[in-house]
Amino acid sequence: MIRIKETAPPLDYSFKSLDNIEGLHLLKPRRGVKRYRRSTSGRYSCTSLRLNNNHLTSVHGIHAVAYQLLEQPEHLTWLDLSFNKLTSLAPEIASFASLKILYLHGNQLSDLTSVLRPLKCLDDLYSLTLHGNPLEERKGYRNRVISSLPQLKSLDFTNVTSADHKRIQQRKSAAAAAENSQQHSRVKSTF
Repeated sequence: MIRIKETAPPLDYSFKSLDNIEGLHLLKPRRGVKRYRRSTSGRYSCTSLRLNNNHLTSVHGIHAVAYQLLEQPEHLTWLDLSFNKLTSLAPEIASFASLKILYLHGNQLSDLTSVLRPLKCLDDLYSLTLHGNPLEERKGYRNRVISSLPQLKSLDFTNVTSADHKRIQQRKSAAAAAENSQQHSRVKSTF
């Protein structure tokens, strides 16, 4: 088994006009400045995968595709799915436990809950982009993402600060106090 260097170039399938990821392993990636390293199995030795600027509406099956392409898919740390036509996020994204950077900006994602659900178990995820999606227009979008993924250091290319965490905690405390007050009022009215 080849030890993968973090400096290996990203496996780049951007700008390929892809509308699905089936058969991706049969296509040649874009050429970059650095050459791709391949193992004896023919799979690529890298930790980054770029599928940005295509026409993808779904990435269901991405786990299987990663196993076809990458020598050690469990070490995938950066996945760029930006500027596609994604309307949902495949739950199997959660299987990439080493994922640190995930770009989803410029898609058509509208359901924040379904996007965040598979990301909650990615403890190493520190950079996420979601801007340029309909879900960004939701009230409290930034607070909700940071609250759901407290390990984030960057959201939409903007640092997550201690002030962000403090503001979220204050809002949670205020909401809990309001809920307690309502429950207390209901109990009083029954007597």
